[in-house]
Amino acid sequence: MTAQPVRRISPAWARALMWMPVALLLGYLFTRPLHRAALDWSAPNAGIAIAGILLSLALGAGALVAAFTVSVAGSAARLRGGMMAAFAAWLVCAALAIGASAHPAGKLGQGSYCFTFILVAGLPMIGAVLLALRRTRSLAPLRSLALAGGGIGFLSFGLLGFCHPVGMSAVDFAMHLAAALALAIVTVALGRAAVAA
Repeated sequence: MTAQPVRRISPAWARALMWMPVALLLGYLFTRPLHRAALDWSAPNAGIAIAGILLSLALGAGALVAAFTVSVAGSAARLRGGMMAAFAAWLVCAALAIGASAHPAGKLGQGSYCFTFILVAGLPMIGAVLLALRRTRSLAPLRSLALAGGGIGFLSFGLLGFCHPVGMSAVDFAMHLAAALALAIVTVALGRAAVAA
């Protein structure tokens, strides 16, 4: 029996660059049937929303790069400083968006559309990312999957930003976070067998 030659794995950033558009396209297509209102680009505080979208996409990309990086034996993600700075800026944008809302606190039940949108956008992304992670398996599957789940959550936030008002309530923001947490849990649950070495 002869061993097959091992195919070289593309760098993590290249894999993320290849799979991120696939994940975003799937998320976009799956959310098409949902009622959507477009972001008002001319609103006084639209810059907050635009910054939030860009930061969400950047954080999603960074988390995917980290997930692909730690899935390869002997590799270590080196994005921690940049990711922490981007995350801090994202939190500032969220706080400004809450401050721009007419009802900053919000009320129970608010954000249910956002919760649904994030889940509908993120679930097909999970399939795409797990397919990509299967290519290398992983010696640290839980870490890879948690990073991937976080990345999917942020990519879903980015898509949501295109059809979300500039302002949001604290309850709405909590629903965003709850949906992202649900995506991370589903990613880990579905992916453990798929990416374990």
